[in-house]
Amino acid sequence: MKNITKILAVLGLLALTSCDFFLQKPDTTGTVDRDAVFSTKKNAEAALMSCYSNALIHGLPGGLGYTHGTLGAISGEINRGASWHGTYFIAQQGLSVNGAGSDATDSSNGSSAGSENWAKNWSVIRQCYIVKENIDLVEDMTQDEKDMIKAEVTALIAYRYMGMFYRYGGVPIVTRSFEASDDLSAGRATLEETLQHIIDLCDEAYAGLPAKQKAEYTGRMTQGVVLAIKARALMFAARPLFNSATPYLNNGELNNLICFGNSDKERWNDAIEANEAVLTWAAANGVSLISTGDAFKDYATATSTPGNKEIILAFKNNSTAQDYSTYIFLYNNCSAYWTWNRFDNGESGLLSNHVKLYYKNDGTEMSWPAIGDAAPRKGSDWLENVASIEPRALADIKFAGHDAMNNPGDTKWTSLGWGRNGYDGKIGMGDAFPNSVGGSDKGQLLGDRTKFYYKAGSRTWFEFPLFRLAETYLNLAEAYNEYGNSTKALENLNKVHNRAGLPSITETDQAKLRKIIQREKAIEFFSENHRYFDVKHWKHEDIANGICGGSMRSFTFNIKAGATWPYDKSTIDTYWEAEYYQAFWSPAMFLEPFPQSEINKGTITQNPGY
Repeated sequence: MKNITKILAVLGLLALTSCDFFLQKPDTTGTVDRDAVFSTKKNAEAALMSCYSNALIHGLPGGLGYTHGTLGAISGEINRGASWHGTYFIAQQGLSVNGAGSDATDSSNGSSAGSENWAKNWSVIRQCYIVKENIDLVEDMTQDEKDMIKAEVTALIAYRYMGMFYRYGGVPIVTRSFEASDDLSAGRATLEETLQHIIDLCDEAYAGLPAKQKAEYTGRMTQGVVLAIKARALMFAARPLFNSATPYLNNGELNNLICFGNSDKERWNDAIEANEAVLTWAAANGVSLISTGDAFKDYATATSTPGNKEIILAFKNNSTAQDYSTYIFLYNNCSAYWTWNRFDNGESGLLSNHVKLYYKNDGTEMSWPAIGDAAPRKGSDWLENVASIEPRALADIKFAGHDAMNNPGDTKWTSLGWGRNGYDGKIGMGDAFPNSVGGSDKGQLLGDRTKFYYKAGSRTWFEFPLFRLAETYLNLAEAYNEYGNSTKALENLNKVHNRAGLPSITETDQAKLRKIIQREKAIEFFSENHRYFDVKHWKHEDIANGICGGSMRSFTFNIKAGATWPYDKSTIDTYWEAEYYQAFWSPAMFLEPFPQSEINKGTITQNPGY
């Protein structure tokens, strides 16, 4: 795909297509009109690229309901952030109908609520429909090109509906662009109707898309992408939150907005068929799991290298800007912005909640400090643990006192690189054990994220993987296990587990295997926006106990007396685990709230508990 960042400046199509928020009269003012947008192929393609950028940023910084933070900061992967961050507000008080405090995007008009920007969904969908409805006006474009663009924006609409489906449940169904004269009173569709709409959009887009794009169109929609959209939607349909006779909270006569009203095992079979279709497409079109036998390189390549053969779809916005308008700002832990003191103060450091999920490199369990230990552990134990942890952890994390291992020999990625100045510790903390963790001068820095930056050098941007084939294999492992076929579940699980350099899983008990698969997904998709939604739709047993809510923990490092700045790993005297904060959880948070401003219009109904 062409570099979206450069193309976005061409037209500013959103001046034509935006609504302040859903069910409000669309703004049809502006200096750019449809005749200008669809007068030439160049302008129309710029409009299409704008659709891509605005649709696919869903769930990434710039497409969230708050300006500072990532979903990992409210799912038990990384710290909640500083006190002015939206993620901090959510961790402290839960999801809100009025947005994430002072950090909420568009808080003045109420379009944000929870972690989501409700209004953005509808401005993007309308933008896509305007392209679909007007592309035939372009005179210097072939009919085949026009038909493919129609299919592409249909797929983008399906992508956005898929995201709303597992965030909200049933949502209004829109099938064209609204005009100022239209009746804007559409209410929420049922959960079943919303799912069927996604499937119908996918089927329509599939018929108009190529199996594989030409080289110059790399990164644009293919049949494989819409198969992956359908497969993910059907996975969420099969999980217990929706696939139930009773909802997570009683919604009275409107229960069909948030659950199917029955528990049907065949929904898992639907998910199996959809994910197997993705594998069939992948095998025919050069998309495959990267598995050469070098576990570190294979996983790091799959998650970091732009355009690698495991990627089905990525967000290809290659901006280098370091501000809140770009999604890389809060993922890019290798720029000068993310100096050691920012991690020390809890902005984006790793939580031990997540790090304890990784396996030892021989597939056995790691041994870590725990709250309640009688004494801190020696620094030598820390060094041994980092040396023996599985390769995915080494690609994901720059551990305290260590250089980033995914850019070996590059001084920008050493413990002192990018202005990090090592890591924070305190000499001679003495009686700080067992409770000291976090805050200035307290030594809280288990590690910071390096995922997505394998062999990146000075490159600050990365292409966020929206769908990669590892998800398909783990979806199949999950679905086959729930359908009662442990043999096929293990076959698919071990594709990913073995790629990580770990010995095969052999467990066949359904409940135990379910936990293993959920753990595998948590590890494999760290920082890829899976965890926050997966655990909620599974009603995970630890969802209020260290995932999304409950005790959030990290490690504190005591530095040997006499050590001088900058510290290195050899100066660690002791370390221990302590609670960093208690995160808020309420059963209402299984789904996102709608903005109160939308509820006040009397057209749509709020999800229960808000």
